[in-house]
Amino acid sequence: MKFNVFRKSQNESASGSPESQNTDTEAQTHVTLLPGRAYTPYATSSFRQHSMLTTATVVYKIVCVISLPWVARIVDCFSRVTGFFIALVFLIATYVMFAASKNVGMYLASQIFLGIGIPSYVMMERVFIADTTQILNRGLWTALPTAVASIPTLYVASIVAEKMLEHSTWRWGYGMWAIIIPVSLAPLILIMWKLDRRAKRYGVTHNIKSTLNLPEGSWYKKVAHLLYVELDIVGGLLMLTGLSLFFLPFTLTGSASILRWNEATTIVLLVIGFLILVLFVLWVLSKFPKRPFLSVSILKRPSVLMACTLPLFDAINTSLSGAYFPSVLQVSGHFTVGEAARIPRAANVCQMVGAVLVGLLIKYTKTAKVFMVSGVCLIVLTQGFFCYLANNNGGFGSELHWTVIKVFEGFGRGFYNIPTIISVQANSDPSQIAPSIAMFTMFNQMGAVIGNSISASVWNELVIKRLTQYLPEASKSRAREIFGNIRVAIGYAEGTPEREAIDRAYREVLQKQGYISLGFLIPALILVFFIKGFDPTQRTSVNVGDDGEVVLTSAPGKDGEAQLNTIAANLSSSPSNSDISEERESSEITSQEKKSELNESEAK
Repeated sequence: MKFNVFRKSQNESASGSPESQNTDTEAQTHVTLLPGRAYTPYATSSFRQHSMLTTATVVYKIVCVISLPWVARIVDCFSRVTGFFIALVFLIATYVMFAASKNVGMYLASQIFLGIGIPSYVMMERVFIADTTQILNRGLWTALPTAVASIPTLYVASIVAEKMLEHSTWRWGYGMWAIIIPVSLAPLILIMWKLDRRAKRYGVTHNIKSTLNLPEGSWYKKVAHLLYVELDIVGGLLMLTGLSLFFLPFTLTGSASILRWNEATTIVLLVIGFLILVLFVLWVLSKFPKRPFLSVSILKRPSVLMACTLPLFDAINTSLSGAYFPSVLQVSGHFTVGEAARIPRAANVCQMVGAVLVGLLIKYTKTAKVFMVSGVCLIVLTQGFFCYLANNNGGFGSELHWTVIKVFEGFGRGFYNIPTIISVQANSDPSQIAPSIAMFTMFNQMGAVIGNSISASVWNELVIKRLTQYLPEASKSRAREIFGNIRVAIGYAEGTPEREAIDRAYREVLQKQGYISLGFLIPALILVFFIKGFDPTQRTSVNVGDDGEVVLTSAPGKDGEAQLNTIAANLSSSPSNSDISEERESSEITSQEKKSELNESEAK
C-alpha cells in the first residue's frame, strides 16, 4: 500500500487560486524556533479565521505563563529528567492534535498542550546549563547550543515549509514533528536518566521536603497534599482563569469580530477577569498557601524584579508589532512566502549570533552591564525605523531595508537577553535556579500575552474599517472576506484598485501597532540603567550536608575558577528516606572517626 504525504486535499487547496497562497508568522520572543509556526496563518485561514491568529497565540502564551511555575516546582520535587519527559509527552500530543484539527476550536485546544511542551523544554535546557556551568561561562553556554542548532534550520525551515505547502498540506507540516521530536529528544533524556542514576549511586541526592512531608493515609490524601500545598493548585487556577477572562476578549473584540467593546458580554468578561487577577495577587501574598504558586521571595530583590521586568516590555514590543508582520509583508510588501519568512527570521539568527558574541565578551571582559544597556538602546532605535518603514508616505520598506532593521534588532536582543537572564540567576538564591529561570521566562511570556492581546485588538478594530473605507464601491462587500482570509487578500493582482486599498489598510494598521510598541520600550530604556550588575567570576559550590540536604553557595571566584564538587547533584532526583538515613549514618561515622583520630594525635 502506497502512502503519499504530499497528496493535496481537494477542499484545502487548489493551484492557482487565492487559497493556494500561504504565509508565515514569527516567534521572536524566543530564541528557539517553534516547529510548525510557519503553518499557523495557513491553518487559521483554512478555517476562514485568519484573524484568530493572535487568539491562538494568546491561548498559547497564557498556558506558558501558568505551566512554567508548576514545571519548575515538579522539577525541583522530582528530577531534571522529569521536566524533559513532560516536555516530550506534551510536544508529541501537540503536533498530533494540530495535524488532526477539524476546526478552529480544536486548533486552539492544541495550543494548550503546546503551551506546556515548548516552555518546559526551553526552561529545562536553561536549567540544565545553569546546573552544569559557572556564571562566567554560563552566558556562552546558554547561547551556543541553540545558536549552533537553530541558525541553519531558521532558513531551511522556510524552504521546507514552502515545499510542504506546495506539495502537501499544513497538516503534514505539523504531523511530521510528532515523529521528529521524540527521535531527536530521546538521546538527551537517556543521558539525563543515566546522570540521575549515577547521582543516586554516589549518594548525592536532593532532600525534597515535599516527598518527606506527605501525610500518612490513602493515596488521594497524598495527591491532595501535593496539589494543594506543594503545587498551589488554587493559585494556579485563579491566575489561569483571570488571564483568560481578561486578555482573550481583546483578541475577539473589534469591528469584524464576534464581540463588541460596548457589549455587556465583553465588559463582564473584562471586569470578572480583572477581579480574579486581584484575588490571585491577594492569595499569593496571604498566609493561606504554604508554597505560593509564584515564588514572591524571588522578586523581593529589586535587581531580580527589574531584570525580569525588562523582557516583559520587550516581549510586549515584539508581539505587538510582530504578530501580523509576516502577513503584512506578503500583502503590502508583495513578498513571497520564503521572503516573508526569512525577513523576520533574520532577527532570530542575529539574536543567536549576538548572544554567543556577548557570552564570549562577558567571559573575557568580565563585565555585563554595558552589553545589557547597549542592547536595549539598539532595540529602541530599530523600532523607530520599523515605524518609519511600515508606511513611509504611502510606501513600504524593501526587503533590504527590513532585513537590515531585523539584523540590528536581533543583535540588540541577543546583547541584552543573555546578561539579563544571567543577572537573574546570579542575584537569586543558588538553590532557586529553576524557579528563578521560570520567573524570568514567565515575565517574558506575560509580555507576549499583553502584546498579542493589544495587537489583536488594534487589528480587529482598524483593518476592517480601513478596508471598508479604501476599497472600491464594487468590492466593499468583500471586506470581511478579505479580513478573514489572507489568501483572498493576496489573490488580487498588484496594481488593481482593490490590491492598493488592501495594501494601504495593512500598512497603516502595522504602523499604528509599531508606534504603540515603541511606547512600551520607553520604560525598558529607563529601567535598564537601574538593574544591578553582577560579578561574572562568582562561583557556585555544591555540597551535601550532614542531614542529606544539597547546599548551594555562591562566592566570588578568582578569574571564574569553579570549585565544582559535583555536577550530578543538581541533576538528581529526590531520595527515599532510606537514602537520607544512609547518608546521615555515613556522615556520623565519618565524624566519629575524625574525633577519634584527633584524640589519638593529642594523646601522642
